[in-house]
Amino acid sequence: MSAAILGLLQATDRNGAVVARFDVRHWPVTLGRALTADLVLDDSHVAGEHLRIDRTPEGGVTVQVLDTRNGVALGRTQHGQGAQFNWPAGEALTLGRLKLGLRLADEPIAVEEPLPHFPWRTVAWTVLAVLGMLALVVGQSWLTLTEPSQLARQLPGLIAAVAMGTAVWAGLWALATKLFTHRLQFWRHVRIACASALAIQLVSALAGLLAFMFSLESLARYEVQLALLGAAVAIYVHLTVIVPQRRRGLAGLVAGVAVLGIVAMLGTNWLQNKRLSNKLYLSTIYPPSLRMAPAVPVPQFLDEAALFANAWRRG
Repeated sequence: MSAAILGLLQATDRNGAVVARFDVRHWPVTLGRALTADLVLDDSHVAGEHLRIDRTPEGGVTVQVLDTRNGVALGRTQHGQGAQFNWPAGEALTLGRLKLGLRLADEPIAVEEPLPHFPWRTVAWTVLAVLGMLALVVGQSWLTLTEPSQLARQLPGLIAAVAMGTAVWAGLWALATKLFTHRLQFWRHVRIACASALAIQLVSALAGLLAFMFSLESLARYEVQLALLGAAVAIYVHLTVIVPQRRRGLAGLVAGVAVLGIVAMLGTNWLQNKRLSNKLYLSTIYPPSLRMAPAVPVPQFLDEAALFANAWRRG
């Protein structure tokens, strides 16, 4: 008669696929590539006998790192050869390129999860994001037209261009997500793309409005740099869908690239025009009733206008 199962050890690869499992019927248990190990792992980065796992008298689990150069990781803590540590319930060990999980027989099992239903709320958010993106493009095109009747002729082409551009952009991100997580997540990337475009446009419009209200021309002059920061945030959100467990590293990488891009743009403007921005004044005028900054005397206004005109001629 076989002994009762005391636990279940399960090794998974980086994609979450189970590559090895072992029914624990005795303690301690050894893991490694050697055939003498209780759980044999087929990974060249795992030693012949890599780990020894045992139960403590108090009912916990202890891990001893054996003859291995790569050691074992528990969360962000690396344990080298000869180390011994407690293995908290529900945590996973990393050895080589594998994740190791342990489920004990005396642990309570999780409550059964209900089957997923149709995501009406997610669909609603997706539809709203797409409609908002279409409304943004159509509104911007309408503002640039000299004849309102031209909009009706251009509307089918605009909708097709927006749909095609969004589909290609989200499709490329979805393919990358499928490669790393085995889930397509296409519509999630569509929501991110549309929401990001709307947010960037909102921030740009708000910067122009605040610049007009309080005479903060710098907010409007550096509109391109603000848009670049918004695009960096959007790319970061896309990347977190692909690699959700590397959020801190992705944030640092995207922030570094964005800062380099902004510095390069400012440096190029300075070398070409001897100023950091190509814009010298506000390009959008709002209703005068929104103006909060006090008016300047007429002579001062004329002098500043002459300075702007001279700088524009030199640029």
